[in-house]
Amino acid sequence: MGPLIMNVVVYMLLLIGGILFLVGGLFVTRLTWRTDLEPFGRRSRLFQIALHPENFARPDRLREIRLLNVVGGLLLLGALLVVGRDLISSIAGR
Repeated sequence: MGPLIMNVVVYMLLLIGGILFLVGGLFVTRLTWRTDLEPFGRRSRLFQIALHPENFARPDRLREIRLLNVVGGLLLLGALLVVGRDLISSIAGR
């Protein structure tokens, strides 16, 4: 396997994994939605829900939600690092 194919495989695995973890975090948040808030719907701000789950979910599942969100964010960051490394090596001419 050449380095280009390996970069694409690693990038895709990190990207898909990150997206799945973030969607999983939103799913668990949705399942544990606080009853004193307006129900989860189309007007819900997904970015705010992911960043501040304590405002939307019951406290008993917050640790799990935060772990899913952090792992998902780190995997997406890893995908960006793969692209950045490839970009820098292309600019350097290697």
